[in-house]
Amino acid sequence: MTSERTPMFVDATCPVCGAGDARVLRQSSYPRDVSIEELEAMYSASSDRALMDRVVECRNCGMVYLSPRLDAGLIQKGYESAEDPAFVAQNPQRIRTFASSVRSILARTGLQPAGRRILDVGCAGGAFLVAARGAGFEVTGVEPCRWLGEYAREQYGLDVRQGVLRPGLFPESSFDVIALWDVIEHVPDPHAVLTTVRSLLKDDGYLWINYPDMGSIAARLLRWKWPFWLSVHLHYYRRASMRRQLKEAGFRVLYVRPHWQQLQFGYVLKRAAALLPPLKPLAKVVSAIGLGSVPFSYNMGQTLMVARPERE
Repeated sequence: MTSERTPMFVDATCPVCGAGDARVLRQSSYPRDVSIEELEAMYSASSDRALMDRVVECRNCGMVYLSPRLDAGLIQKGYESAEDPAFVAQNPQRIRTFASSVRSILARTGLQPAGRRILDVGCAGGAFLVAARGAGFEVTGVEPCRWLGEYAREQYGLDVRQGVLRPGLFPESSFDVIALWDVIEHVPDPHAVLTTVRSLLKDDGYLWINYPDMGSIAARLLRWKWPFWLSVHLHYYRRASMRRQLKEAGFRVLYVRPHWQQLQFGYVLKRAAALLPPLKPLAKVVSAIGLGSVPFSYNMGQTLMVARPERE
């Protein structure tokens, strides 16, 4: 059965403007006999399942998103039950990347981390929290995946709450910084998440948000071969649509910059080869000659925005 006809999937409206009128950019390619178990298995931090959903573009504001998409309850269940050793194996490289990002943001904003509280939403295995703690922040994380949250607690001694961000989980105005690294494109209701974030931030606080930018040079050159076209990514932002999404939730953007990631070369090639099969021989050669663990910095269109609450 196709995604358009099964009750496992639900129709979605534009996450930015709320309109329901959209044109189809790409049709669904799910197998007719796809099961709930197979769908749930796609949802993990390092998912490399190629896009199989119908992609649409809002006729009102130009936002691109999946519709129909998997039911939100099934998505959450998939993330909760995932185990992801391959993802956390890259934590040393992620910690270095995040440490560099934190230093850059602090230098740009003048924020002093001592005594400041930071919340990482969708913190995965805790790499960003380790970097933020190293810079002097008091850190807390929220992570839906039980396995990843337990890893972060045991490996790094972090305060990580299992679950998804929701109103009432923390007192209002209790954080100086809230970060969403590669998270907003995964959540079924971005506006609800961002309004909750706004309520948890102090009026002089900061939002750090990173996302795959479909308006980037990489996305425009690679088109449907862009590696961020994944079934786990429900929304595809350009800079203008992200600015509007943040404004609707009560934020003003301070600045925008490309985000460079550092991971092991072999891991990057393996992920890329899952979407671009011609790279598989190269991935095998790199592994065979011992270059798989070499640190590799890259940007495939990820963008970082730093924003603050808009004062009424």
